[in-house]
Amino acid sequence: MAVTVKSGHRQPPVELATDFLGEDRHEFVAKLAYKLWEQRGRPFGSPEVDWFAAERAVYSALVESGLVAPSAKDPQRMAEKIYW
Repeated sequence: MAVTVKSGHRQPPVELATDFLGEDRHEFVAKLAYKLWEQRGRPFGSPEVDWFAAERAVYSALVESGLVAPSAKDPQRMAEKIYW
């Protein structure tokens, strides 16, 4: 699964693909969150900003690919579909 995330800043979008077949989605979200944090200039504090943005991007990619069905805008349901 490849995910492209467009940043609100003037930086190029981040492209991230799994490193190996069957890579854990949690690890995938963590890597994307790290990339987003780097894009923002590695600010101190607020790691949840990048983590939640990464989760939204992965969820969107899963929905677009048809691997998961879209759920109501309930964040808990979104996390369930990403990680389980």
